[in-house]
Amino acid sequence: MKSVLITGCSTGFGRSMVDEFLRRGWQTLATTRNVAEQKQMFAATFEKYGNQFTLLPLEITDSRQREAVVESIAQRDSLDCLVNNAGYRFYGALEDLSEEQIRRQLDVNFASPALFTRSLLFSLRQSKGTIIFISSMFGYTGYPLTSVLCASKFAIEGLAESLYFELAPHGVKVAVVEPGASQSSFGQNMKWTQNTFRAYQVQTANYREFQKKVSLRSPDNAVLVARRVADLAEGRCRQFRIQVGADAIKAYLYQRLLPDSIRFPLSKIILHQLFSKNHKSL
Repeated sequence: MKSVLITGCSTGFGRSMVDEFLRRGWQTLATTRNVAEQKQMFAATFEKYGNQFTLLPLEITDSRQREAVVESIAQRDSLDCLVNNAGYRFYGALEDLSEEQIRRQLDVNFASPALFTRSLLFSLRQSKGTIIFISSMFGYTGYPLTSVLCASKFAIEGLAESLYFELAPHGVKVAVVEPGASQSSFGQNMKWTQNTFRAYQVQTANYREFQKKVSLRSPDNAVLVARRVADLAEGRCRQFRIQVGADAIKAYLYQRLLPDSIRFPLSKIILHQLFSKNHKSL
């Protein structure tokens, strides 16, 4: 039985991935920050799948907890797939963010997943396994009031693309999944800075209103994301980068097909209309 380790499984994409991999017969190891609380939520999963499912504690930025998970993996026969799903989103103008908030964003979304992946590479090389990074549209397109979030996602995608070539000679596959807006992701691990400079108040108010409207009309793509991830793990799909959701596909094509000389001025106009005008409704 093949095994998969998925981080950030308490809700949303991670929770759906757990269900999908178990349904496909994988030995599934899921991590959450608070196992005691999550055991009750996963009670039905434990009852249905028994020893096929394991829940492990992991705060991704805690080196001791990372080491404990790595040790747990080392005691098993192999690891066939790692899904780096744990993440955190902090919104706000760069000038509004504290040093602690900036470092936290980069640590959760990039530095700690990179260190965690490094620690598991021996096992993944042995199994000629697969590494999958869950990114987003923020991984290939810059938006206002998301500068540090985008920086963390750009970084993880740079890491993934480099590892794709670095690990190919060793038989390890690497892929990135870029979901668009999904109802399952809004409000989860997402925060806004509480201190907004006067200069950014209009932009911030309009962006937050825009997020509310998008959240109401966005589909719940969690199951679709889980299927794409499992397909990658099973080799049914060989793409390096996959977008999930119509908005993600459109944004990717807009980014890739238009030259910067056209895209930047056009985006500037669109984003000004959305976020910089002094209005209450969009």
